[in-house]
Amino acid sequence: MNKKRWILVGAVAALLLVVFVGRGLFTSNEADYTYWEPVLSPDGSMIVYESVTELSLELFTMDLGTQAVTQLTNDEYANWSPSWSPDGNRVAFASSRDKNVDIFVLDVHTLEITRLTSHSGDDINPSWGIDGAIYFNSNRSETWEAYSIDPDSFVLRKLTSLDATSP
Repeated sequence: MNKKRWILVGAVAALLLVVFVGRGLFTSNEADYTYWEPVLSPDGSMIVYESVTELSLELFTMDLGTQAVTQLTNDEYANWSPSWSPDGNRVAFASSRDKNVDIFVLDVHTLEITRLTSHSGDDINPSWGIDGAIYFNSNRSETWEAYSIDPDSFVLRKLTSLDATSP
């Protein structure tokens, strides 16, 4: 199956998830951020999402077949904007640690967390690309721009520039 077809299948599965399960799954009277920012796993079997707990905003997975929920993070830091790796083994996310926001990666099997960025600026909106890089926004150059980072080699690339022509 080609790449475009897989993207279409994923989009349709996500839409069906929201339509059929969304009413009960994505609404709650307990908090404004319950079952928030759901992201479908590459194989379509799970979602990763963030939800408010007594401590903070934490990451969870839900198996769509069994509805079993697993808490991935459990700390005093806000953890949000999850994004699955192409192989479904890791999740990139933003977290507010050290008085700013950085990008982290969590191994969904071991729950080991690796910090990818540590700049004093805020690094937000991680999105795992099919090329294996994680794309994100940062104000590390005093304006919001797009960057990518390789989660294995930690090679960081600035993708945009204020000098670039915007559409």
